[in-house]
Formats: sequence, structure tokens, C-alpha cells
Amino acid sequence: MGGAGRRRRPGAGRHRPGRVGRGRCHRHRDAGWWRLRPRGGLVRALRLLLGGFALLLLLAVAAVWLLPPLLDWDRYRDSIATLASEQLGRDVRIAGPISLALLPTPQLTAAGVSVTEGGDGITIRADQLNLRVGLAALAAGRIDARELVLRGAEMRVPWPLQPVQISAAAPEWFATTSVQIEDGQLVVGRVAITGIRARLTTDAFTGSYTAAGNGQISGRPWHFTGRLTRAGDDGAAGLDITVDGHGPVQDTGATLTGQLHPDGSFVGRIAGRGPDLSQLLPAPAVPFRAEGRVSISGGLAAADDLVGEIGGSAAKGAVALRVLPQLRLDVALAANRLDLDGWAPALLRGRAPAFPTGIDLSAEAAQLAGGTLRRLRGAFDIEGGTVAVRELKMVLPGDAALAVTGQVLPREGGAQVPRFEGDVTLSAPALRTTFAWLDAAGVAPFSALPPGVLRSAEMAGHAVLQPGQLALSRLDGTLDGIRVSGLLGLRTGERPGLAATLRMDRCDLDPWLPAALPPLAGIPARLARMDADLRLTAQQAFLRGTAFGPVALDAAVEGGALTLRRLDVTASDMRATLSGALREGGRIADGRLDLQAPSAAPLAGLLPPALAPLARARTFWLAPLMLQATASGAPEALGLRISGELGDLRLEAQPTLDLSGRSAAGVLTLRHPGAPRLLESLGIGGTASWLGDGSLGLVARLSGQFAVGRPARWAADSFDLSAGGLHANGTLALEADGTAPPLLSGRIVAETLPLPVPHPRSPEPLPIAALAGWRANLRLEAGRVLDGLTPVLEQAAATLSLAEGKLRLEGGTARLDGGTLGGSASLDVGGTVPALAVQATLTGATVDGPLFGLPVDLVTGRVDAGLSLEASGYSPAALLATLSGEARVTAMDGTLTGFSLASATGGLPEAALRTALSGGTTAFTRLDLALRARRGVMEVTEARMTGASGAVTLGGSVDLGGSTADLRFGLLPAVADPPVVGLRLNGPLDQLKRSAEMAAVVRWRAEHAARP
Repeated sequence: MGGAGRRRRPGAGRHRPGRVGRGRCHRHRDAGWWRLRPRGGLVRALRLLLGGFALLLLLAVAAVWLLPPLLDWDRYRDSIATLASEQLGRDVRIAGPISLALLPTPQLTAAGVSVTEGGDGITIRADQLNLRVGLAALAAGRIDARELVLRGAEMRVPWPLQPVQISAAAPEWFATTSVQIEDGQLVVGRVAITGIRARLTTDAFTGSYTAAGNGQISGRPWHFTGRLTRAGDDGAAGLDITVDGHGPVQDTGATLTGQLHPDGSFVGRIAGRGPDLSQLLPAPAVPFRAEGRVSISGGLAAADDLVGEIGGSAAKGAVALRVLPQLRLDVALAANRLDLDGWAPALLRGRAPAFPTGIDLSAEAAQLAGGTLRRLRGAFDIEGGTVAVRELKMVLPGDAALAVTGQVLPREGGAQVPRFEGDVTLSAPALRTTFAWLDAAGVAPFSALPPGVLRSAEMAGHAVLQPGQLALSRLDGTLDGIRVSGLLGLRTGERPGLAATLRMDRCDLDPWLPAALPPLAGIPARLARMDADLRLTAQQAFLRGTAFGPVALDAAVEGGALTLRRLDVTASDMRATLSGALREGGRIADGRLDLQAPSAAPLAGLLPPALAPLARARTFWLAPLMLQATASGAPEALGLRISGELGDLRLEAQPTLDLSGRSAAGVLTLRHPGAPRLLESLGIGGTASWLGDGSLGLVARLSGQFAVGRPARWAADSFDLSAGGLHANGTLALEADGTAPPLLSGRIVAETLPLPVPHPRSPEPLPIAALAGWRANLRLEAGRVLDGLTPVLEQAAATLSLAEGKLRLEGGTARLDGGTLGGSASLDVGGTVPALAVQATLTGATVDGPLFGLPVDLVTGRVDAGLSLEASGYSPAALLATLSGEARVTAMDGTLTGFSLASATGGLPEAALRTALSGGTTAFTRLDLALRARRGVMEVTEARMTGASGAVTLGGSVDLGGSTADLRFGLLPAVADPPVVGLRLNGPLDQLKRSAEMAAVVRWRAEHAARP
């Protein structure tokens, strides 16, 4: 716009009239125009005059056009600078060349122009100055400025403005001259407006200054108009400014109206609007409008009491621009609702403002990731790409109060991805509700957490947050009322990750462990959903109601593979260490378990109820324990090696597990140097008396199934057991499906079978309780059955069954003293009192020793017997005291001891009878004995012995419970019309007294003496 611009206008053609005129004359001449004129000398002279004038005019124009640039104007540099200084009122210096162009309009061009500071701090510099001047005044040596064009001008105005810088009247030169700026720059304090193209004019009548043009602030183009009125009597001037955006800030604008006072302060009102707030502030791209009061004074421009809308929500706020001591913008905003989904990225990843900016946000409600946040309050300082979070408070879904302080920094390496680092506190009374919101937002799969865990939290720590990653250090607080401290890291996204180093006072493991172990092959697929690196310690842990600790876990999950670096568990001086790895397909590598304890007592509490009697064997569990186990292989063929010691008991096993088929098979070996001592420690006393001395050895080939939801079966496909005098082998199977008591079945074949026959009058309860909760179906076979290490039966066999609380021995057969023993027995423990029933028959047995252990007893003979007895009670004494039933014994060709019937012969003299009743033996050909028991008292209902030396009858009873007897033998010697010689045995069974009853003998003698 200036002189240079005018030279380019099409109007320049007016300086070439000669060429146009010649063209017209040529055409008219061709048309015969000259032939219409007279041919006299006047015409010839006129033609020469006109041609000469045209030539002179052409030479003058060429001189005006071409000669001024060729002249040296530098010799007038000082004169021109002096003239400009007088007009501007400041010292003007011209450092570049000076030129003058007269056409198309007279204008003076100077390069390297600077205006010195005039005491007000304003400095002006321009690359080029074009000044349209009056030609007559220039010829007279004066500069009469008509229009001033500054190219590449830079004007620096200090802030705050000083009172002396406010002028109530325009400078003389400005009153008659318009100023145009091209490619200029205005710097007010630290605020820069670049690319300025503007025209400044003065109204000659009102004295108002007017400016209009375009410029850029922070790279955004703006059109502005401004008007400054003439100062009034009080020295104040009116100022109106309108700004409208272009390009990215299209339809964005603001108006400023108010009074500019002589002291440099300004008071007025401001209004702004726009479709995209993110173009002005680190904010979301939402429409906005605001209006309020504005004041400028002392280096501070403040707009307070702003009211309007942001994103359709009513809002209030304030804006303050401070220049001293440094440039800073502060924005305070309070809204009814805010969309944090837009604000958070804008604050964290938005374009950094050109100068420090502070933003205060507050809202009663805010939307974030589909959830509603309440009582939001945030204060941020933004400078150089760094966001300082002075304060950030909010209430998350689930009434979780969150407070944050810190700063957001660009990621290392200059990437445009922010990183937050600061302190965080969280108080979450309903943490699972908060997790549900985060899960729905895709932060992490919190829904995979077991139910009943992480219900509340009171935590504080130092956080480092960047997109997709969260690291918490210096954690301290409580989770579910449990004290927790340490480090925590979380990676979100398609493949979440968790890293934790935590210390806890206590930990309840039940919610974290599944009720049933999932298929091992499927675990890596589940673990593949995320990565984890865990280092956890707990002073105390709880599992199924059992407390133990401390516990330390060091494990990692990566790519679906689980690496258990170490798991240490301590419980009551018992320490277990577990390590290993779970690979693709559920394959276990380098699995190892080490267990050591000075006492195995804590393990007794882990036994199932069915083994409760074993758990009560305190002496057994007090022994020191050592166990080692290794595992490796695929789930369908997982090989184990187990070795252990419990006191002197040694265990070795090499099972192979098929976890997919839920089965196992292998060899188990048990060794102990003293079988009776082992049984004594298990609570089975007196075993040496019936089992005998010797070691324990068991080798069994085991197989089993342990599937959940279907019957489990464990079997000893073969076993070989030796313990003292016991040597047995066979097969056993144990089945349990959870719906019925476990079933033990199989076949046991023993070479020798010692039996612990209790004392018949022992008051100690029988181990009947051990039968509860069990079922059995066993086939028993024994080459010899021992009682007190004494063989009593041979070739014994029977079927033992247990069901519904009733133990049965059926189909029993055996060889007893050359005879055949058969029978059955049952023990019903399902009633109020255990009930015992026995039926037995014996045929062809040969007696070769005392049978009953009484003073009068059967010592030889062939015996047939049968019995049917019943009893009830918990102990042998109780069973004996309630014994009822019947028994019959028949003996042939035998001998009785305790009297000598053969000694009573002839006239039955006294001496012979006393000899017969005091002892000796009596042979018989047949003996019949019938007994009946009632409540522990055995009555002789029928008894008669016959032989060559006479006959014997028996009557009386034996109190089995009281261990007393009252028996009456009637001896009938082999004489004519024999009398009954009585022999009575009564008293305790171990001290029976003999007494003779001779009254019948005396009468018999008297009768025979009276006969002739």
C-alpha cells in the first residue's frame, strides 16, 4: 500500500500519451485525414511544434522516472532523518540506503530505520520506510508526509504502561498522515502479535485514533479493529477493540469496551464467543461464550465475574493476564457439568500455551468414561509442556474420594505423550463399584477379580501415570481393613499387566483360591489375558479357617506362562517352599516342594473327618517332618518324585499323574524299624503282645482317580505288607463320590494274621467310632490266625462288610483243632448302643487241652458245638455283661479233668469218694451240654456225660460280667442204683471253691447196709 504499491497500479499508463497519440494519428493518416487539411506553412510549423513538445514531454517523463533512483540521496541522510525526527518527536536513525521515486507518486524510501526510545520504553524498528511526500515541499527542502508505510516493522511496548505514555492529543504528524504497516510485529511486554497488516488513521474532526488490520497471535490469524477517542477533561479516553478470527479460529471473536485512564489503567467490559475453546486454551473443542467486567492495571489484566456457557453448560469464571514479574495467564472456571472425556486429553496432551497458564476447574458433576464424577475441583499450572497439578479432587463412582497433586511432564525423548508424577490419596468405601466403572471403561479386567475381595480401600502413595501405565510407589493404607504398603504397577490396553511388591498384615486366601482346581492345561490360556510380576508378603494368612504365616510369594506371569520363583509358607514352625514353572499346554517344569517342621502336628488338622482317629494320634504327629517333592511333565503325564520322613517312618513314592483324566498311578513304599512302636504312636497300645516285634514294610502299587463331580477311586492294585508277625498281600480299593460314605473293598490274603483280641472284661471302649462314615466289602483269608502270638485258627476265610453303620462278618470258615468252624457275626453301631450278634458252629474239632479254664474242664475229645449270642455295649465288659443267647456242645470219647469218677466204686467208701472229688480225670463216651445266657449270666440248661465209669450231670450258672460261678456236678458212679455224689464249685472264677455233697451217698449206704 504506500508509494511502491501505487507504482504498480494500472493508472501508470497515463504517463505514455505520446505512444497513444501516434497510434491515432497513424490510423487517421491512413484514412486520408491529412489530405483534408490545408497544405500551407502554418500547418507545417504547427506540426513541428507539436512534435517537439511531445519529444520534450517524453524526455521529461523519462527523466522523472529514471533519474531519481540513479541519484545519490545518502548525502541528504542527516537532513531527512532530522526532518523525520521533528515530525515523529523521536530520534530517527536511518542505517540503510535512501532513494526517492517521483512516479507514480513522490515517495521517499529508506531502509534500516530505527526510532530511539523516548523515555517511555517504546522502541520502533523497520526494515523499510516508504513516505509519500509533497513534491513542492520536498523541492523546498521540507518533508510533507502524506502516507507512511512501514515494512517489516517491529514495535516493542513495555508492560505495564507508564502514565507518561498516555497522550490526550494526537501528534501533529499523525493528525495529517495515515500509517500503514506491512509484515509488522508488536510486542507488548511478552505478548507478541506477528504478521501485522494494518492501517492507522486519525479522524481530523473528533481526534479519535482508528486501527484496522490483520495479525497473528500464537500462529492464529485475527482481524482486529480498534478506536481510541480523544481524552476528556479527566484525561480518560474511550477504547473499543473488536477481534475476529480466521482459519482455525473462524467465528471466534471478542469485543472490549471501556475507559483508558491517564495512569495507564483500563476498566471496561469484555465479551467473547467461539465454536472451539481448544483454539484458545488447553480445553476441549466445545463452543463457548462469556461476558464480564475487565480491568487492566499495574501489569495485570483481569476479567472477573464472567458468565456464559461452555459446551452448552452454564458456567462462571475469571481470566487474569499478568505481565509482571513474568507473563502468566490464569483462568478460573466453575460449571454445573463438565465433560472430562474432553478436558482430560486437552490438559494432558493439548497444545502447550505460548506462556505460563493456570487453570482452575470446578464442577458439581463431570462425565468421564461413562461414569459420573462429583464435586470436581482441579487447579493446574501449564508451562513449557509441563502441567503442574496443584490440586485435583473428585468423588468417583462408588463414593471413592480421590485427591491428586503432582505434575504432568512430556515423556522422555521429547515425545508428545504426557507422563504424570505426583501424590495420590484414595478413600473408597465401595471399591467394587469403582472397579465396575473402570472395567466398563476398559482400564483393566477388574471383573475377573474373585467376589468378596477388595471391597474397600484407604490408600495413599506416589503415582507415575502415562498412557496405558500406572505405577504407585510408597503405598500405605488399608485394603478391606488390612494394612498394606509397597509398590503397585498397572498396564492397561489390549494386554493388561500388573506388577506388585506389597506387604500385608494378614491375608484371607479363601476368596482368591478356587474351590476346585481348574484344568491345568487351561490355566496358561487364562493367564494369557494379562502379565503379572508379584512379590507379596503377609505376616498372617488364613485358609479354610486355619491361620499360618508369614507367607511370601514371588511369581511372574508372562505370555501365558507362570513362573513361581518362590513361595514360602510358615505355619507353627513348619516351613514349606514351593517353586516351579507352568508352561504352554499346562506343562510343569522344575516343580519342587520342600517341607520341614520340628513337628507335624499342624498337618493333623488338615486330615478329612473320616481320618479323625488318626488325627488324634498326638504322639505320631509330634515327630519331626521332612518332605521333598519334584514334578515335571505335561498334565496328562506329570511325573512326581516324593520322599519324606516323619520320625523313623520313611516314605518314597513315584506317582505319575494324568491331570486331564484326573487319575494317578505309581509305587508307594513305607518303612519303619519298629512296627509296634509305630502303632503305639498311632494310639494302638499293647501291640507288641499280639503283633510281635519286627519292622514295618509296605510296598504298594497305587492308582486312583480324583475327579471333581464324579466318583473318586483309589486302589492298591497290589500290596505287600509285613509288620511284626503280620505278613499279608492283596488288593484294596477306596471309592468316594461325596454322596455316600467312602467304600473300602478288596481282598487281603495273610500268611499269619495276628488279632488284637481284647480282654473280655476290659472297660475300655472299643474303637467303634472309627467305623462311622465308612463302608466296606473285604474278603479276608489267613493261613493262620493268631491270638497273643498263639495260632488259634487255620485256613480262615470270611467276608467283612460295613454299611449303614453295621459291620458284618459273613461266610466265615476256618480249621480249629482239626475241626471245621463256620459262622457269622454282626456289629450294629447305627443304633443308640452298639449291638453284637454271633452265630457259629464247630464240627469235628479235637480237644487236646483245657477248654474253659475251669477246675472242671474238658481236656480231650472230639467236639461239635454251636452258639447264637447277642450283646450290646461300647466295651468288652459291657458286651459281656449284656450277653444273651444259647450254646450247645457235644463231645465224644474224651476226658474231663477235675474229678475221677472211676475212683468211686464198690460200696463208695469215704476215702474213695474224697479221692474221686479232689481231682483226677474221667473218661467219657459222650458229653452233651446246653447253655443259655441272659444279661451276662450263662445258665446250664442241660448237661450230661456218660462213660464206662458212670455218668455226670451239671447244673448252675456263670456270671460272666461278675466273673463268678455256682456250678453243681452230680456224679453217678458205676454201681447198682447209684446215688448222686455232689460236687459244688462256687465263687470267683479264678478262685472257685470245691465242696462235696454226700447226703445221698450216706442214705445210699444206709439202704444197702440194711439189706440182707
